[in-house]
Amino acid sequence: MTKSEPGGERRVDWLAAGLGLILAVLTELAGSAVWFGGHRGGTVQMGVLTLGALVAGGFVAGYLGPLSGSVWNGIVVAIGFIVVGQLAGAAEPVGPLGSGGLDTLGLVIDDVLVLTGGTMGGLLARGARRLVTR
Repeated sequence: MTKSEPGGERRVDWLAAGLGLILAVLTELAGSAVWFGGHRGGTVQMGVLTLGALVAGGFVAGYLGPLSGSVWNGIVVAIGFIVVGQLAGAAEPVGPLGSGGLDTLGLVIDDVLVLTGGTMGGLLARGARRLVTR
């Protein structure tokens, strides 16, 4: 491990990650309400909205937290977003009988999209903070 901070540890700032998560969830909800009238839109449009929300949330978390943990803060935002999405999905009606409303491939693609967005936001924040400190 590279020494990024005194003690060589990469820290997650939970307050920054929480604020990034709140921003990502609110962006997803507001974007869905504005663009799709509160209903699920097309798959590609929802994917773009989700990716944008996670990049924004990961960026905020990475920018507010310590420089050495900026990417980790973005990843924590993404993981929290997955948890919130699963909890919200548990409150919805169950799909066709026997399937439990689960599409494994869709879940994997969604989770990869979310993790990619959060990580990209953290990487962008780290780059932006390095430019600002020069």
